[in-house]
Amino acid sequence: SQHLESVLQSRDHTSAVNLARLEMEKVNNLSYDNVDPVPFTPYPGYNYDISRDVVCLQGDCADGAPGESLKQITVAVRRTGSLQVLVSLVTYLAKNVTYGP
Repeated sequence: SQHLESVLQSRDHTSAVNLARLEMEKVNNLSYDNVDPVPFTPYPGYNYDISRDVVCLQGDCADGAPGESLKQITVAVRRTGSLQVLVSLVTYLAKNVTYGP
């Protein structure tokens, strides 16, 4: 029925949000040089695939590179085998950036 379908979709969304948040917490605890793109297919213990995409937006983001740089990290969660993204979270990490005057 429609009610059961809604319950299952809600459970899927809640699980996907929680997994995405967990992965973002892991990203925030990594050193800048250790934040790399990683696919988890499936994510250990769950029926979801998680991808962590990293894009260098500014500077030289290579490991150990000097100077300022900025990475955009996107975590996307899908049901295992599906192409539909259930949840996508984005954060930014900066290295050697001076804020203010």
